[in-house]
Amino acid sequence: MFEKIYAACRVRSGGPTRTRRRRARTLAGAAPAVAAAALALAACGGPAASSGGTGSASGGSSSGGVVNITWQTMWSGATLSLLSQMVSEFNSTHPNIHVTESNIPSATGDAKLLSEIAAGDPPDVFTEWNPVLGQYAADGSLQSLQPYLTGTYSGLEKWLYPIALQGGQYNSTLYALPMSMNSWALYYNKSILKAAGISSPPTTLAELYTDQAKEWKISGGKLEQIGFYPDYISGGSGFQQFASFFGAVNCLNSSGQYDLENCAGAKAQANWLAQYDNYSYSLVAAMSTAFGNVAGGSDDPFVAGKEGFEIDGPWEGAQSIPATNPSMSSNFGVVAFPGTVGGPSTFGQGNYNIVPKGSAHPQQAFEFMAWLAGYNNETFNSTMDPKGGWMPTSPTVVQQPAYQAWLKANPWLNVFVEQMSSQYSQTPALTKTESEFQTAEAAASEGIGERSMTPQQALAYIDQHANSSAGS
Repeated sequence: MFEKIYAACRVRSGGPTRTRRRRARTLAGAAPAVAAAALALAACGGPAASSGGTGSASGGSSSGGVVNITWQTMWSGATLSLLSQMVSEFNSTHPNIHVTESNIPSATGDAKLLSEIAAGDPPDVFTEWNPVLGQYAADGSLQSLQPYLTGTYSGLEKWLYPIALQGGQYNSTLYALPMSMNSWALYYNKSILKAAGISSPPTTLAELYTDQAKEWKISGGKLEQIGFYPDYISGGSGFQQFASFFGAVNCLNSSGQYDLENCAGAKAQANWLAQYDNYSYSLVAAMSTAFGNVAGGSDDPFVAGKEGFEIDGPWEGAQSIPATNPSMSSNFGVVAFPGTVGGPSTFGQGNYNIVPKGSAHPQQAFEFMAWLAGYNNETFNSTMDPKGGWMPTSPTVVQQPAYQAWLKANPWLNVFVEQMSSQYSQTPALTKTESEFQTAEAAASEGIGERSMTPQQALAYIDQHANSSAGS
């Protein structure tokens, strides 16, 4: 579950961020098959990024007309090769700015950032994926990006997907720019579907429940195969992950406080989660944990061929399955999750770059961040997103030949892309207590799964704990 500094959030070893079994929400080693060509990580020309530095974030001095800026991330493993390519490309095409990337452990990343800000020595750019942007913006730990949205960058906000823009805004002011996004859909195991006598994937919640019920296998008290189980999301919660499918992402009252108890979508979602409480939470958690502790965290019951349905992002099919269980590469399909909102949707999340308070060179930092997002850099960006199994921040990137080639080679990816511009997709509003909100959601989801909370009690618990520190 989430801890105060979100040590367990979003990252599989070396992977992009996300939320679900091992939240992210994924470059977990060399991945052949669907992403083989994309994963040829030959470095581009130009100065290389540093890897692994954990010392001072400073280094933003100017030398000979070149401004040196620092970029601090919490990634590890194979993703560092992608970052190195990005930095090398930027440095080679921007002779007046030189970027040095360093990475710090994700378990202590936010604590280190705050200590650097307090010491007056923060990095110029920091990549954040934990639910703390609202808190940081409210307490002055971030610099607003609004002053830089002029001239060349005056069209940046409209260039982004709406859900990508919303994820970086606090009180209508832009504080963060995404470099990549997540999208979620329903994966299904073709052979398990066939063995259960199911001819096609479900298109309604009722069909999903009926179909998955035929797929569970429990023998002698041991769980051998899961149908579908939304109540257990390691490092996340069923409330968070499925909220967009019920129109329950931003259940806030007129005072800006969380109010799930009086939110129709949240009520429907809680009751839906409770439908699955007849399955053992502890057995699912044990199986998921067992798989998640192998293969660098890139395995899970679905990847292992032991789950009929799961919700996940494009990295599952593009990275995790080919890397961990290649035999599954031709044995899965993807469809939009059958929610109640009237059409395909996704829960907006991403990897957001910020300029911390005290950054020595905010103008150059913003220029680098916009470039990482793909703004006026669509061609290069469209070659990077497939390597990370990421969704682009803008439909303009999707239109590029390299990205279109990736979609043509893997047509199941179109579901994820189409949802990015859906009117039903939602991004959580940045609030001062979003971290407490997500922690409460995880506990409430577990409470429903273990039958220690009714749906209504779960919603009340979330509201109480999410709002308890709102005035602090």
